Formats: sequence, structure tokens, C-alpha cells
Amino acid sequence: MQKKILLVDDALLIRTFLTDELNDEFEVRSATSAEEAIGIIEKGAKASGRGIAPFDLIITDLSMPGLSGYDLAKYVRQMNREKKFTPVIMLTEMEITKDDARQHGCAAYIPKSELHKVKALVKRLLQVS
Repeated sequence: MQKKILLVDDALLIRTFLTDELNDEFEVRSATSAEEAIGIIEKGAKASGRGIAPFDLIITDLSMPGLSGYDLAKYVRQMNREKKFTPVIMLTEMEITKDDARQHGCAAYIPKSELHKVKALVKRLLQVS
């Protein structure tokens, strides 16, 4: 069974690139905002009947209209406390540190200038060869 990834970014180009990059090995679903992502997660959790987030990994942009990627990571971190662990990878054009990302509940972050590294990081986090 393929691992499931939720990709959250308001930029169509980023969503398209990452979906194309990951779709051959993972089941990828996308959202254009943190609010939409939370709705997808909650709907999937209810449908499972177990209240568990239906994704193995979430990749999110930091800076989006409305809720930020940090807000989404905080929401996922709260779900992680109650259910299974779902790691979050933060994508950003902003200067942040590994500590900034971790303090906000992210397993890792990648500058958007290094998107070509996403697939290797995803495989490492999901322990897929």
C-alpha cells in the first residue's frame, strides 16, 4: 500500500512540481491553503472511524494567505499527541533555522530553492527505499 502525502501550497507551480516528483511512489493529495488541508484531514479522520489523520506525511508551505504553515503544523502536532505521529515538512522561501522548524512541530524544512531534495527527504522520513 502506498504511503499518503498531503501537499499544501498556494502556488500552483510548486504543487504541480512536487506532485509530479512524488506521484510515482506515493499517493499525493493537495490543498491550496492550511484551512483546506485541515478540512481534508478532519474529513479523512472521521471517515476512518478512528479519528486518525489519513496521511503519513504532510508537506506545507510556510507563508500562505490565512493560516500559515506553522499554524497547520501546530494543528497536526495536536493531533499527533492524541493519535498517530504524522510528520510535517515545511517549505519556505524565508530564512528559518532547524530549531525554528522543530519548535513549530516540523520534522524538517526545505528552502524552496532546494525542492529537488524533497523526494529524498520524504523517502528518509517515511523509511521507503
